[in-house]
Amino acid sequence: MFKAEKAAMASALAITNSIVERRSTIPILQNVLFEKDSSSPDKLAARFTNLDIEATVRFSAEVSSDFEAFTVPAATLSDIVNKLPDGADIAVLPDRTNGLTGVTLKTGRSRFKLPVLPADDFATMKIGELPYGLTLSAPELAAALADVGFAVSTEETRYYLNGIFTHPVDEGVCLVATDGHRLSKRIVRTEADPAMPGVIIPRGAVKVIAKILPKEGPIHIGVSDSIIRITAGDTTLASKLIDGTFPDYQRVIPTQHEMLATIDVKALSTSIDRVAAVSGERGQAVLFNFADQVLKLNVNNPDAGEAEDEVTFEGQADLSIGFNARYVADALSHLPGDRFEIGLGSPGDPAVLRSVGGSRENLIVLMPMRV
Repeated sequence: MFKAEKAAMASALAITNSIVERRSTIPILQNVLFEKDSSSPDKLAARFTNLDIEATVRFSAEVSSDFEAFTVPAATLSDIVNKLPDGADIAVLPDRTNGLTGVTLKTGRSRFKLPVLPADDFATMKIGELPYGLTLSAPELAAALADVGFAVSTEETRYYLNGIFTHPVDEGVCLVATDGHRLSKRIVRTEADPAMPGVIIPRGAVKVIAKILPKEGPIHIGVSDSIIRITAGDTTLASKLIDGTFPDYQRVIPTQHEMLATIDVKALSTSIDRVAAVSGERGQAVLFNFADQVLKLNVNNPDAGEAEDEVTFEGQADLSIGFNARYVADALSHLPGDRFEIGLGSPGDPAVLRSVGGSRENLIVLMPMRV
């Protein structure tokens, strides 16, 4: 039915594990659908779905006149293709007994027979009209998703926090995520319709989007109240949005700071890593003591011992405050640049971290903890 190079098929199947459930109770959802690409006779389209996310990847192929759409187990096919030698040409041939009952993959001396399920049984997401559109830089969106995605909540009871809140602002679109203990906010500059609704992109969709984004060039996004669709090169991804109300995150971001300190990112990261060695798995609390332009880090674990380390800082700060060591380390790894500024208030107030020289709107908020 068609022939394709290994590289082309492997690229098309690369998102298999991000969407397809290997043990779905609905057998057809374990499959990938191959169908003709309406935009080009020299391409096929591979389509995946889990009912919440649907992706279509177009790839180059020599399509014969007897081609008919079919579905095969996606994970099995992906494993087979990835294990073939580089440069291999793959021929996919039909097995017909009272209709299409299977397909045979041939390449070199290798042969694989796979069962098929009817293409007509494959689910198709109802997308409808997408009245709002955006064009974003792929690298900028990828960086923003990474710098915000780490703060997405995994607590299913607060499902409205299980994604990235995206809404229009004067400069473009703002991406925000929080799990209640930390919050990350980034702005991607573009032209955005101010009437576009704020939407919550699910955590699972965010992971797939990050995988399909090209290293350079623009990507196009269509949005409605319930669906988001991303077109990046030969890949189109559509996802349902989280039906919920994201909290008013602006209320937890302090607008003024009594104290400001500028610290070297690498120095503090390595210092936290050292003292966290005795913090234990359950207790990640580290006491931050700011005084006389020296930040002392203290950990006291009755079961594992004590640790103390220090780094210098610029600015004026005199405060003792506790933070979760892992949360601080995560935040530092998502702050671009060599130095960052931390805004502080009382020991019970949230701290605000910003890269030195970066946009004031791009920030991370950390809630303090008792030590």
